[in-house]
Amino acid sequence: MASTSLVFSGRSIQAVATGAVSPGDFQAKVIFDAIEAQLKESGAEYVKKVNGVFCFKVKKGKDEGVWIVDVKNGNGGVKFDPAGKGDVTISMADEDLLKLMTGQLNPQQAFFQGKVKIAGNMALAMKLQQLQPKTGVSKL
Repeated sequence: MASTSLVFSGRSIQAVATGAVSPGDFQAKVIFDAIEAQLKESGAEYVKKVNGVFCFKVKKGKDEGVWIVDVKNGNGGVKFDPAGKGDVTISMADEDLLKLMTGQLNPQQAFFQGKVKIAGNMALAMKLQQLQPKTGVSKL
């Protein structure tokens, strides 16, 4: 699914097709796959503990991927949705998100160094650690 952007060239406007961004373009995809597996296994428990919807805006170069991690409804779920919204929005670089969620980057240091930007429900953002994948991705 390609999007179109406008480029001003003199007086005329020209539409230029740009490539679509897919989840596979990001290293952090493994994190969201692991979270999705955890929610499939015991989503109801996470929904009870967390009770919120996270919107992750992940940047890689000029591209941005948006994942919605719903731990508020049903058994929870994960989807790649550029138009998605959450109770809290976490914006990070692809590589930094991978490091944060695998325990290689301290959340407080990341925040104070400007590597993570948080908008919305700060109390919910504090529960992010509960979503850290339990197995499989720490070896990356």
